[in-house]
Amino acid sequence: MNAVREVPGLKVPALGKAVALLETLAREPGLGFTGIQERLGTPKSSTHHLISTMCELGLIKRRPLGGYGLGLKLLELASIATENNDLQRDAMPLLREFAQHVQLTCHLGVLEQSEAVYLARVEGARDIVVKSHVGQRFPVNCSALGKSLIAWLAPERLDAVIANLAFDKRMPKTVTNEADFRLQLAEVKRRGWALDDEEQAPNCRCISAPIRDRSGTVIASISAVGTLEQVDDNRVERLAAQVIDAAVAISQFVYSTDA
Repeated sequence: MNAVREVPGLKVPALGKAVALLETLAREPGLGFTGIQERLGTPKSSTHHLISTMCELGLIKRRPLGGYGLGLKLLELASIATENNDLQRDAMPLLREFAQHVQLTCHLGVLEQSEAVYLARVEGARDIVVKSHVGQRFPVNCSALGKSLIAWLAPERLDAVIANLAFDKRMPKTVTNEADFRLQLAEVKRRGWALDDEEQAPNCRCISAPIRDRSGTVIASISAVGTLEQVDDNRVERLAAQVIDAAVAISQFVYSTDA
């Protein structure tokens, strides 16, 4: 059973349950009433009211084969959010060009609270596709993109992010303690790029570099990810230089003129 992520201190708990329901159905499409109730931990009456209300709003829907799934209203809202995201819109042409050049799956991501979130995803090689999706969230300690997003944070902000990390052992190489993670971040700052070497998923190697605004503040990162065969030991340093160059190009393009 997948646990629902709890967000403590919400002023409107019912809204938190609605978001939890959306996240649950994103992970487990087709889940039925009983499954939803178990995941949310809510009484039957509350679960029924929540499901029926969200169905009426178009946020979720009944599936023809049973259970519930995400509704088309979310697609509409996601499309509007994408159109209104200046960074994503402006960075996409260069990200597509870069993905085709290196023939790897590339991402654009930002930091939200203590998690990295994909804003965009572009496939480069069509023969080997890395599984990921826009909106996907993941801990910063087991991803190259996450490390590059936080390595240059102010000390107090970095301390707050690290304090919220669970340091779960996702893979044998995943860093599971604060001391080793801080050493990794120091290395990221020294060389200017971050590496995920099978720390989040098997047979995946990822390299990331930050996008900076006009003041030099890191506001996003891009990453290139492939299999160990695609990104072998001989390619890591060369690819890192390419990712840095692409991140600099996007930074200069997006923030080349005053707002």
